[in-house]
Amino acid sequence: MADVSDENLQKEILKILEKANLAKTSTKKVRQKLEEVFDTDLTDKKELIDQYVMDYVNKMESENSDSAEEESDEKKKPEPKKRKKRKGSDSDSDWVKKKPKKQAAAGAGRGKGSGYTRAYKLSPALAELMGQEEMPRHEVVKRVWTIIKEKNLYDQSNKQYAICDEALYKVIGTKRFRTFGMMKYLKTHFLD
Repeated sequence: MADVSDENLQKEILKILEKANLAKTSTKKVRQKLEEVFDTDLTDKKELIDQYVMDYVNKMESENSDSAEEESDEKKKPEPKKRKKRKGSDSDSDWVKKKPKKQAAAGAGRGKGSGYTRAYKLSPALAELMGQEEMPRHEVVKRVWTIIKEKNLYDQSNKQYAICDEALYKVIGTKRFRTFGMMKYLKTHFLD
């Protein structure tokens, strides 16, 4: 068959869609099935097939939503469960949050002095630069950054690098270093 009439096409689409699962069926699958049935290429009627399929789907959805509304009207809403009465008084003091006892005791062991925040003993050269004998690593890095900024020790040709003054040279050990990699030079100065 070379040419398929629109009427025959619509009837065959209805047959296919009545048997099909609309959630998984696509217009492409419907068109392929029609091409098998009519043994002809239907790409020129693609838009018409799409329109027929969408009309059918919309019609089915509107019927389903109408029947769903009728069913929901017929069903009675279940009564809400009754709540149990709380024991105790109605005073505001009952609503004050009670402190958890076990968590407070467990929390005392954690906190300052562990991991990255732990205070390390500093080498004599670094302690002289920092002005303290013990400091956490992150504080040392912050202080070195402030020293570089205050004394304007940035390399003017490339600001990723800093040029050491005499005090910083004692700690870092090179005249010019990359500021984001300063921990590489500082790690030997953390004792313990």
